[in-house]
Amino acid sequence: MTEQLKKYLRSPSYPSMPLEHAVNAVAKIEKVYRTSRVDRREAAKLLGYSSLSGPAAKALAALASYGLLERAGKGEARVTERAKTILYADDEERHDGLRDAALEPPLFRELRERFEAAIDDGVPLPESGVIRHLERENFNPSAVRPAAQAFLKTIEFLASSGASKSHGIEPQDDVKSLNAGSGSEPATYEGAQVGDYIQWESEGVLRLSEPLRVRAIHDDGEWVFVEGHEVGIPMNQVIVEEREAAPPPAPPTLPLDVGAEARQTGEHEQLEYKLSDTTRVRLSVTGEMGTKELGRLIRLLETQCDILKDEEEEK
Repeated sequence: MTEQLKKYLRSPSYPSMPLEHAVNAVAKIEKVYRTSRVDRREAAKLLGYSSLSGPAAKALAALASYGLLERAGKGEARVTERAKTILYADDEERHDGLRDAALEPPLFRELRERFEAAIDDGVPLPESGVIRHLERENFNPSAVRPAAQAFLKTIEFLASSGASKSHGIEPQDDVKSLNAGSGSEPATYEGAQVGDYIQWESEGVLRLSEPLRVRAIHDDGEWVFVEGHEVGIPMNQVIVEEREAAPPPAPPTLPLDVGAEARQTGEHEQLEYKLSDTTRVRLSVTGEMGTKELGRLIRLLETQCDILKDEEEEK
């Protein structure tokens, strides 16, 4: 794909789950915290995630995109009045809340207007028709099918709940779960390392036109820096597309036998003596050691002793 073409690709901002799943998810948070502020990590745990990882952040972002969850301070969120209306109000108010939530994502509102006549008349929309429309609008190819599926399932939920205008849209048989039968491995979120190729997904949108290589990780481990960009990317919004090949394991080591090495070079031990509780001396010699050589060694040691004395006196 040419660089010029990439510039014209649009990344559709769409929820990572259909509205029905989002309503069920926000109900779990509301059951425990009502409309009180809740730490985003605790909210993620209520949805079944062990931490605020990439998938967890993606799920919370989906609730926010429907207007069911809102920010309530640094690292905190709160269930919205719209969510409470959907969960507890009578049918008329609940239906209004569902319709408002379904059209909150800009892409879903655009698709609703595009296929308004068919939806209002209760005509089932084929997934292929929605996909073709998104392709003509130059949406990112990797996001087209998931976006179409999330939209169609949301429209079906409105119909089955009696909230759609027609009240008669039948479920689509050709809407399948994400990546079903594709044979592809699920994306790995978070945990990026230097050398990995990553994608950045925020609010359900793929922000990079192509995966980029990680060139550095911030000291706190919360930010990733990729080639060609100075601004960091949040680690919890990173999808690892391709891992850097792991380096081969380091070979084991075995300390050398000093004595054997000395013997190989022709050295032999002349003497070994304990000078104090903490100091021992060992003399290894290569070649012959006679009185002449020993005398030179003695003079060398005496000279070294004088040098050490001078250094101690200077201190």
